[in-house]
Amino acid sequence: MSERIPRSQPAGDPAATPLPSRTDMASAQSGAEDQALQEEDQALQEAVHYVLGDCFFAVGQTIGMRMTVDYDAVVWWHDHFRTKFLAAMRRQGNRWLQDRENVTAVGWMLAERAVRHATSQNSIDVEAARRAAADVERYCELHSKRASRPGDHDAESSPRLAGYWCTPYPR
Repeated sequence: MSERIPRSQPAGDPAATPLPSRTDMASAQSGAEDQALQEEDQALQEAVHYVLGDCFFAVGQTIGMRMTVDYDAVVWWHDHFRTKFLAAMRRQGNRWLQDRENVTAVGWMLAERAVRHATSQNSIDVEAARRAAADVERYCELHSKRASRPGDHDAESSPRLAGYWCTPYPR
């Protein structure tokens, strides 16, 4: 058995080893920043998944046994509010723990409005879901405008009203 063992290579002259260029370093830094942004966005998407689950739980509790919700209406609500919640988290960060009570209260309102819009039907369809969402978004917009007035409250110490979850944040 004559197994060949490779000989180690000499380390060479450290001065002869080329240093990475500024372009290489900038590219590596940009890649690391992109990776960090992707990881942050993934974490926000996972958080939105839990927020939606909590909101749908609140909607289901509120509707109870009064009527059913069509599958298409649930899908519409999910897609509609997922987009809005993700945009809010990208702007404001994950404030779910601070805003949870406000957002679930708005979930209760969404359910009540949907039941009201579907009173002549056996279930909440997509149209009733859309109308309920529009009602809630009008309410949220009014509250977000009120919350954005100067001097109303200290934005750091008090939780934001649920308005910023539903509508574009006022500038």
